[in-house]
Amino acid sequence: MPQLSNNVWVTILVSKSSTEVKCSKCKRVYETQVVDHIDLYEDRDMIKPLRTGKANRVQCPKCKKVMYLKRSIVVNFEPENKIVVFDPAARSNAVKENLLQEFHSVISFNETLSEIGEETEFLVISKLDMLKAMLDEYLKAHS
Repeated sequence: MPQLSNNVWVTILVSKSSTEVKCSKCKRVYETQVVDHIDLYEDRDMIKPLRTGKANRVQCPKCKKVMYLKRSIVVNFEPENKIVVFDPAARSNAVKENLLQEFHSVISFNETLSEIGEETEFLVISKLDMLKAMLDEYLKAHS
């Protein structure tokens, strides 16, 4: 959704959603914004938080405890036609296969999405080191 910044309309391309978080220190439950999707071509400022595992950093409004949520983030490596789901919890082949099936369900919605899907590499990774390596390669190729 476009937002006004310094009297210029800009589009925020990082996709976020609201979620409830329970503080690990004081146990307070609060609502916060988390990152769901990042387009690296448009959102280069998100590369550093992705590399360090801090893209979904939250802070309890009561006790100020900082936590890093372990949740999936879809990373679009444009212009390389590569989509990566980074999910620290997706360690088993069954979970990875389920995410792959969801991708195929989405792209089979219509002919245009199917064509794009056939041209797009789709990966599910759970290890931050693998994501770091991919981000480093992306930066080398597109800096």
